[in-house]
This record gives sequence, C-alpha cells and structure tokens, in this order.
Amino acid sequence: MTEATIEREPDTRERILIEASRLLSLNGYRGTTTRDIAAAVGISQPSLFFHFPTKQAIVEELYRSDLIPALRGFERLVASQGSAGAKLFAMIAGEVRRMIGSPFDTRAFMSFEALNDPDLEPFRDLLQQFDDLTGKLIRSGQDSGQFIKGDPWLAQQMVSGFLARSTLFLTADERSRPFHPEDSASLILRALLREPENLGALREEAANLAPDYSAGQ
Repeated sequence: MTEATIEREPDTRERILIEASRLLSLNGYRGTTTRDIAAAVGISQPSLFFHFPTKQAIVEELYRSDLIPALRGFERLVASQGSAGAKLFAMIAGEVRRMIGSPFDTRAFMSFEALNDPDLEPFRDLLQQFDDLTGKLIRSGQDSGQFIKGDPWLAQQMVSGFLARSTLFLTADERSRPFHPEDSASLILRALLREPENLGALREEAANLAPDYSAGQ
C-alpha cells in the first residue's frame, strides 16, 4: 500500500465535528449538549472546550465548513462561461458529490432549528445567498429559452428542496446505496429543459464546468 492510499485518521477536532454533526441530526440543536458530544468522542468536557469553547462554536464551524465552500464554488460557477442549464447541472451534481464525500452527517446542515437561532443568523444569510444564485440561474435559463417558462421561484424551490432532501438520504448509514451525482442532476434538469433531448449535450458541457465549482471549495 502506498502512502497516497493511506487514509488519515481524523484528529480530535475533526472527531468533535463529526460526532457533533451526528448528534445534531438525531437530537437537534437544543437537544444536543457539549457533554453529549464529548462522550461520543470519548474525551472529557474540559478537553472538548480546549478545541471549542461552546456548542455554538462547534455548530458555527460545521456551517462554516459546509456553507462557505459551497457558496464560494457556486459564485465561481455562475460567473464562468457557459449556459444556465450546464451551470445548474454542475452545481447539483457537485453538491451531491460533496455530500457523498463529506465526513459529516449532512442532515445536521439543514437543521432549521439551529439556523433560526439569532446567533446563527449569518449562516442563514449564506444559505439564502445560495438559493438566490439558484434562482438567478433559473431565470437566466428561462430568459434564454433553454428552460420552460413558469414560476422561477417554484423551480428554485424544487432544486433547493431536492438538495435539502438529499441531506436526509446521503447519510453515512445509507451511502452503501449506489448513487450517481450526474443522474440526480439529470432528473432535475429534465424537468426544466424546454428541449429535454438536449440533456446529453448539457451533461458534457457541465462536465467541463465542474472544475469551476470544485475550485471554489
């Protein structure tokens, strides 16, 4: 086995975040305590406080590690050259791929209980910016004639709802199920395209845009 194939064990800080994401997904923001997280990691509460002073700091780091890279990648993608459909395809496939590869329980990132906490409002704003970019692409696709006409808000809710739902079935316990990011994006884009027969060409264009999305992360 070469050095490149050896997976690095997560350090204590990463283990705290991993276990916190799992407990948050199961028990919610208010139902999860630092004592619970420390016990799950196998360390004392004072040891946990050495890495994170509060539960809020742990949750902030989880959102920072998820929402900021996703938004940065999406902004880069939207600003790149290409059709709205290919950009939307690349984003959906990229997000699903990122969720599959995440060490965290992705259900924790869609905890509206946590996002509605006043202290976490800046991260709720980041999620809104992501949704706004999704809506911008949909309106652009409709204006260009690439997407069917309709309520762009409703289409944006469809895309955002699919990604939110994906956090529920792309958990560590379910990742043994075969799952293909491009198939997910194809399912959504087929419903939006005015000419669904162009989906194959759109997938090829999106493949060339994928590096623009991942480069921001």
